[in-house]
Amino acid sequence: MKNKILTLVMLSSLFLISCKESQKQETIGETTEKAEKTADNVVTNTTTDKEGNKLEMSFNNTKDIATLYFKGDTIELAGQKPASGIWYKNDKYELRGKGENVALTKNGKTLFKN
Repeated sequence: MKNKILTLVMLSSLFLISCKESQKQETIGETTEKAEKTADNVVTNTTTDKEGNKLEMSFNNTKDIATLYFKGDTIELAGQKPASGIWYKNDKYELRGKGENVALTKNGKTLFKN
C-alpha cells in the first residue's frame, strides 16, 4: 500500500512540475517574438566603382526599403520582387544587383556600376 501511495505522489509531483515548465517556455517564447517584431533587420554595405565614386547602401529588410547615399544625395527606394538578386526602385531611381555587382540608374541612365 505504501508503494502505491508513494508512486501516486511522485507521479502527481512530476505532472505539476512539467505543467509549470511548459508555462515558462510559452512566456519566454512570447517575449522573444515581441522583441523580434519591434527590432528592424538592417544590413549596410559600401561599394566603389572604377572612377572612385562611393555608394553607401542600407537595407531595412523588415520594412523592405533601401536607403542609398550617393554623391551627397540620400535616396530611399522600395523593395520589388526580383527573380533573383536585389531590386529596389522609386519614381526616378532604380537599384539592381546580384552577388557583389550592383547598378544604380536614374530615369534609365546608369549613374553607378561596380
